[in-house]
Amino acid sequence: MKKIRIIIVIGMIILMSLTGCSRENNSNGQNGLAALAENKVFDLVVNEPFLVTTTNGDYNLTINGLRKTSERNQNESAQPMNVVFLDYSYDNISYKTRFNMDFFLAPGDFKVVDEEGNIVSTYNLKDPNRMIKETPIGDSCSASIAYALKTNSDRLTVIFVRGKRNIAQISLPIK
Repeated sequence: MKKIRIIIVIGMIILMSLTGCSRENNSNGQNGLAALAENKVFDLVVNEPFLVTTTNGDYNLTINGLRKTSERNQNESAQPMNVVFLDYSYDNISYKTRFNMDFFLAPGDFKVVDEEGNIVSTYNLKDPNRMIKETPIGDSCSASIAYALKTNSDRLTVIFVRGKRNIAQISLPIK
């Protein structure tokens, strides 16, 4: 009887260690743990908040779209075929201050891919009306990141990443 209890306890410990690694999910009620087990990447929807739940707190990410700009940075040596802004917003629901900084989403949180499968590089151009900023709990931000396109793509795939893992993605037309 004692051996059976030990086996059950060990089994429970193993089961908990395999399933207790993450708590990310989205606002559509999909189970983040099941997605992690399947390495599932969620589909983002334009202008619909995507809830991210982490051990440090929760936040919403909303992808607002892509827009082409004719502006160029004269200090850049490479002149791209096209430059687009990824417009997005984020709401800090309960994400705590880390390393003396409030929450923010920046270029490293996104991977952008053109229609030919090339990863698109960021471009040193800012939209003064949509600057990335730190957001304390209860605050929100509308931001943009510029990307330089070497091809004449009509659509880009935007992938939201956490660490080295793709969490969610969306294919967007360039307007």
